[in-house]
Amino acid sequence: MRQRLRTARCLCDFDSSVAAVRAVGRFLRGKDFKGLGIAPGSAWAADLIAHLPSPARRRLFMLGAHLQGAPLTQVRRVGGEDLAAWTTDQYGPGPYPATFIGSGSGAAVHLAAALHAPVLPQTYLVPVRARLDPDQPRAAMTAGLQFGRQMVAANPDLALCHMHDPVQDRAMLVRFMYFRFKRLRLGAVLERFLEQRLAPGATIFIVDCTLTWPMAVLGDRHRFQFGALGGMPPDEYAGGSDRVARHLAEQKSAVRQWDAPPPDERYPEAEWGYDDSLTADITALAARCGYRVRRITIGEPEHLSPLVADLYRWWYRRRGLPGDRLLVETYNQWEPYWALRLGAVPFWLQFTAESSLHLLERWLEQNKDPYRHIHVNLFSNGLRSVGQVPAGQWRELARRYAGAQGGLLGVDERAFPEDIGSTLRYQPALASLPERHPLPPPLGLAELDEFLAEQRHTDACRLVGIETVGTAAS
Repeated sequence: MRQRLRTARCLCDFDSSVAAVRAVGRFLRGKDFKGLGIAPGSAWAADLIAHLPSPARRRLFMLGAHLQGAPLTQVRRVGGEDLAAWTTDQYGPGPYPATFIGSGSGAAVHLAAALHAPVLPQTYLVPVRARLDPDQPRAAMTAGLQFGRQMVAANPDLALCHMHDPVQDRAMLVRFMYFRFKRLRLGAVLERFLEQRLAPGATIFIVDCTLTWPMAVLGDRHRFQFGALGGMPPDEYAGGSDRVARHLAEQKSAVRQWDAPPPDERYPEAEWGYDDSLTADITALAARCGYRVRRITIGEPEHLSPLVADLYRWWYRRRGLPGDRLLVETYNQWEPYWALRLGAVPFWLQFTAESSLHLLERWLEQNKDPYRHIHVNLFSNGLRSVGQVPAGQWRELARRYAGAQGGLLGVDERAFPEDIGSTLRYQPALASLPERHPLPPPLGLAELDEFLAEQRHTDACRLVGIETVGTAAS
């Protein structure tokens, strides 16, 4: 028990993987996901924080970063099997008809909730306390080098990526280093979970995000990633641009372009990419236990969102619900419980960046049956970063495409993107909407296949590859 508490303290509460496990675990117990699963939902507290001056909100972000980071002495005692044990502890005994293993995706969270299936991420963020200059990536890499080597040596089933993104993560980098661990082998804990808690003939979905990023190789299974998926491509992080120079000037940085370690190779992106080394263990276990394995292949994590949104609408209408309410979510602020209670179609976006806005807009343009209500919830990362879309543009997009009502939900537009209280506000905002419905029985795997057969020629389906890669017979 003591080790499990230590592991929980070393994980990052706003990490997308931790949030996915907590959200699905709570949903499977009939609970919602207020306050990222660790805090009460409180619009009053969120609004109080939003009315603080901007410098005070920034200081709160930095305080939160300090509290999220764990000291080196504590992190050193956490291993890969501890991370797996924390994950499996979030779920009941089952039996579950399916499970999702691999890359993170909010769309996969909603697909898992529909099927009543647990999510087992390949990657976890372990933040280590440090005082760093976010604009000195070489110094950051050096600061984490010895610790990284020690953790890699102690955990042969894991790969470690030290990620450093001075754009989106700037508010946090001043207080901790981002270490992301990727599981390369299932290990005893996850094997036992799959053997004991899946139903006979269950399906294991591998979520394979093929996104890669240029990285500096620091050793076997040890890499450094400068930048991350979001508002900028890798070459802009490396080579700079006018908007990078403007951003650095706005942040009162001493530099106008970063001097980062040169990359040696491309590797699965630290937070979202899938390392295929894990697949062999999955297919071997599935063959031994009589499970089916299906691979969901996507280029970026949000590419699964149009298909899952269309699935939810199809499912709602099959159950006699209107399916005319759209809920747009960003990063870790997903809410599978209230999406189903409201009959809301979930459309998840990885960030509040231009590429995400364009994906949503293209999907709405192609939709021949407009939504009456469109609600957009925005994740706040603590600063105006490169490529970020202002809250007003999201509000106007929702209004333009909604047949009756569209706009932001659970967001203080004046405080965004320093709206630190948004994690407390989004669940009460959803719970206040009308048109409640009882939670439905799980979506069946046969129903999912029926939907996919009907959708195989649609644009949403073209963004996603779904194939069977292993059965008991294979």
